[in-house]
Amino acid sequence: MVTRKKPIKRRAEPAMPTKEDEEESKRDVPKDLLVIAQEVKIVRALACNDVTKRNRQVRKLRKWFKLRANSSFSFTEDDFLRIWKGLYYNMWMSDKPLVQEDLAEQLAQMVDSFDGNTTCSLAYFSAFMRVMCQEWFGIDQWRMDKFLMLVRRMLRYCLRVLKQSKWSKDLIDIFNRQMKESVLADQPKSRGMTMHYLDIFFEELAKAANGEITSSQVNLFLRPFVTYMGTQRDVKLVAQCRTRVLYHLLYQSELGREYSEKYSAWKEMGFPTASIDDVEKLDSGFDEEMDDEEDEEKKSSQLSLDPRAGNVDVQMPELPLNADAVLDELQNLLRTQDYNAKRRKGLRKIIQIFETYKSGEFPLGVREMPKPDGQTLSELIEQKVHDADKVEEEVFGTGRKLKKLNKAKRKRLLQSINFDEVDEDNYDEIINQALPAELKKKVKRNAKARKSMQKSWLVEEVKEDEQQEQTEQQETQKQRQDEEQEDNPPPKKKSKKAKTTQVQQKEEESKSNGWEDPLQAGEQEFFIPSRKEQTKEANTKFQLSTPKPNKSTLQFATPQPPSVTGSSSKKRVRIMTKCNSAYPKSDYYRQLKLSPQLPYDADRVPGKSALKPHVLPGPIHPNYKGAKRLFNDTL
Repeated sequence: MVTRKKPIKRRAEPAMPTKEDEEESKRDVPKDLLVIAQEVKIVRALACNDVTKRNRQVRKLRKWFKLRANSSFSFTEDDFLRIWKGLYYNMWMSDKPLVQEDLAEQLAQMVDSFDGNTTCSLAYFSAFMRVMCQEWFGIDQWRMDKFLMLVRRMLRYCLRVLKQSKWSKDLIDIFNRQMKESVLADQPKSRGMTMHYLDIFFEELAKAANGEITSSQVNLFLRPFVTYMGTQRDVKLVAQCRTRVLYHLLYQSELGREYSEKYSAWKEMGFPTASIDDVEKLDSGFDEEMDDEEDEEKKSSQLSLDPRAGNVDVQMPELPLNADAVLDELQNLLRTQDYNAKRRKGLRKIIQIFETYKSGEFPLGVREMPKPDGQTLSELIEQKVHDADKVEEEVFGTGRKLKKLNKAKRKRLLQSINFDEVDEDNYDEIINQALPAELKKKVKRNAKARKSMQKSWLVEEVKEDEQQEQTEQQETQKQRQDEEQEDNPPPKKKSKKAKTTQVQQKEEESKSNGWEDPLQAGEQEFFIPSRKEQTKEANTKFQLSTPKPNKSTLQFATPQPPSVTGSSSKKRVRIMTKCNSAYPKSDYYRQLKLSPQLPYDADRVPGKSALKPHVLPGPIHPNYKGAKRLFNDTL
């Protein structure tokens, strides 16, 4: 037997690539694609599920920013957008508040990691704001707080970079232009992001500046917000910009802080005066310079930029405000732009507010509190209650007094009055005169009792000597009364029983009952039992007629159907399935044509009530003066 070998398939195995081949392949690929591939690799590491890989890549990213900023291949805005996509999901994945705060601080510190290149720092912040505007609607309520914190930290470190450049006008213009393209655009992508930016901008500017900024530099930051109020069509964003930017700058000024201190003191005192200008600040007499030095030492030792638990407050320094620059910008908008009447009215109102601020008076807040003259709130309440009682007495006084009498006395009183002399004016007087004296006495007694109850709650100091004297006097009085009673015994009272027996005898004699007289001729006596005895007899007869079953004979058995008389065989039921037939569509269409209305309408009210009238309607009270309805009104 001949065995054949299987043919061996030979394949061309690729040779191992050498370093020279790799260098040649890299030369063929352009540098732009290599940089993009490197960025994609970084983004994947930043957005992965592994915490250690994410943290390691965040630490490497700061060094990579420094190397890339010093290289010939500079950053572009698209590069930062790609990197921020990974950083966004890195923040998305982070959990626990302290971990989130640490990560937000690390990402914000990367603004200054470009080796002094401020343009790259501003581009890094601009890309972050664009990504946040795009992804704002994808953030759920459980992750919203950490992203709001991230926006605040990023803005804080970006303003610090501008402070390091000594608030350069060119850099501030670049910053404002980038914000107009993202968060301060005319057609905002996310209203919530814009509102948060308006809330925090000048707070973070005050923290970053720490008093090292001039009014002209503040006006450079303020200019885009003023133009935003003129160009924005969203009413809510305009109101937010007005209150959180312009009014905030007024309240944080020296006049605003003085007003807020005065108003808080005025409110704590309970608004004692009608105007806030009547409240003045008094010198405490202590050495305020020593207190200021101690406060400065505390500030230098403990500086906190965010409020925390444990009564950790944030003290923001004042931003200098030049009202003339704001007025010039607003008036320029009114001259150059074509606004509607409503927008012009709002801008003119803001101009008036800044003009009053310029004159040295704070234009916002409550200045006057209306106060009633002469009487307090408790006195007014007592007066109103007294007036209400008086009106009630005038309207219902005589009627209430008449109701206190019984029916017979009321009838007698009304018969005694001559109604020919009664008018609408003297009706109450005549009835009060006709009322019995006892009822008037009761009214007076009640008034006296009320007064005595009110006066009874008087507390007086009683000394021990006076108490002893009072007790001795009481004992002597008791002894005298006992002696007098022994000498002069009281007269005996006549018994009431004798009087009552005499009265009863007279009544019995006067009342003669015909039933007690003897029978006359032709009369017969019949005994008619009471209704109660008749019902008892009927019940006993009924109980005797119905036999009681024996307990021993009772047995449980399966129930049997009742036998039908006249038919010996059981009844059978036949189900004829041949008569079943399908319902044709033609009948359905014909029925729709006959009754084209909807088969069910939820909004339709029933034509007739489902309740049927009773055969015998309920009795109606004769004094009821309601609308008389028909017997079959429900139909």
